[in-house]
Amino acid sequence: MYEKEYFEKYKEQSFKWKFWARFIQKKIKKEDNILEVGCTYGYLFKYLKDYPNKYGIDISEHAIKQAKMLSQGAEYKVMDAQKLDFKDNFFSLVIAIDVMEHIKNPEKGIKEAARVLKEEGIFIMVTPNLNSYSKQIKGDKWFAYQDKTHVSLLPKEQWIELLEKNNFEIKKIRTIDMFDMPNKKFSSIVNLLSYTFSLPYSKSKKRDNILIIARKL
Repeated sequence: MYEKEYFEKYKEQSFKWKFWARFIQKKIKKEDNILEVGCTYGYLFKYLKDYPNKYGIDISEHAIKQAKMLSQGAEYKVMDAQKLDFKDNFFSLVIAIDVMEHIKNPEKGIKEAARVLKEEGIFIMVTPNLNSYSKQIKGDKWFAYQDKTHVSLLPKEQWIELLEKNNFEIKKIRTIDMFDMPNKKFSSIVNLLSYTFSLPYSKSKKRDNILIIARKL
């Protein structure tokens, strides 16, 4: 399901990963352990070269093979987010960008993130926003409905409930990304500029994805 053909349209989008690298750098120390769930080709870690303790997992053998070829000074493993092969309280930060919607039982993924995080560790997730302008405008053609592997498209309130139920405190909720408006070229330019100038997320409830930052209690 997640082999080479699935990633044919996958591009690095350096502007996006540079933003997230800067974001992470403000949250943790260089020596802290970082886990990216659903790391695909490991592009994020390209921009965290000075951070020695980087771990990336993905359910896709193809993605992990590519990530290992690119290296980025990280350790990569094929692994299910619902059953992480890491010890308790190991990471200071777990990040899951465009991942939770792919997990059949997202609560298991959240429980595992909580388990492997240290006390006061940070969990960052980005997932499709069911209240976005793009969904209202495009209906059945909305981007999140076009991928059959999106098996857990949940409202923001349900994500919050799952996180709070599993020992997380919500620190920030925003909406992020503007890439799925009818004029694709225009929305792509707007999205690029918003990331370039570190303004990809907003208090507006209508951008394409939900961003949630939570802290383990």
